[in-house]
Amino acid sequence: MLSSTFIHAPGVGATTEQALWKQGAVTWRHLLDGANNFKVPPSRRAGLIETIERSVAMLDEQRVDYFARMLPSREHWRGFSEFPKLGFLDIETDGGTSGDSVTLIGLGDGFDVKIYVKDNDLAAFAYDCQEYDGFVTFFGGGFDIPMLQRRFPVLQSVFADRLHIDLCPLLRRLGYRGGLKSIERQLGINRVPETDGLSGMDAVRLWEIHRRGRAGSDEALQLLLAYNREDVVNMKMLLDFAIPKLTESAGWNRLPLAAEAAS
Repeated sequence: MLSSTFIHAPGVGATTEQALWKQGAVTWRHLLDGANNFKVPPSRRAGLIETIERSVAMLDEQRVDYFARMLPSREHWRGFSEFPKLGFLDIETDGGTSGDSVTLIGLGDGFDVKIYVKDNDLAAFAYDCQEYDGFVTFFGGGFDIPMLQRRFPVLQSVFADRLHIDLCPLLRRLGYRGGLKSIERQLGINRVPETDGLSGMDAVRLWEIHRRGRAGSDEALQLLLAYNREDVVNMKMLLDFAIPKLTESAGWNRLPLAAEAAS
């Protein structure tokens, strides 16, 4: 989908992009091979061609930072096709709002999940996360990412240079509203009995039990780890569900040339 995207060019929105697709400019290659054949307002033509030429070069160099900064944030999902090394990210806190309130960070690659724990190995996350092309969160733009930037100020530039696919607004765009657990239920995604029904407030409570170190503290931590792990794992299922629907809603895969261009 990324190499069929034009909305990062100056003055190009969804309407102009779809008009280009309908004219046969289904990919960057189509546009550049017949630049004079497509109807584009003269005031936008030079900027469009320059941006697409630059995009081809940046994709050849795998410069995810270019696309993270050029694409509208709501369209970062389009980069998944060319930058598939995504980290599924979810944090837990002690209920506070400072960076020191982060207690757990779950980071998955679609297969395995690593959970970083406060007072143990939390700082390692700031290094490990830089291996990823982008991150998938649920409401991460409003919570997880700002909290992590407070905890690790060095990550401000890292996150700015990576794709961020926030499932919360994307799924809302597809008609699915509510929190992560609510949308999981709407889509038939079940949790294990031990974590079913737990919420963010329970995560705060479980951490407090663990922090006090009294009877049941180890069990509380294990349950908290399981809760966080499911948040991370289930985001992969939500992304797999959302990507084809987002592609369809953009209008790309309904075009006659789309199948040919994708092959």
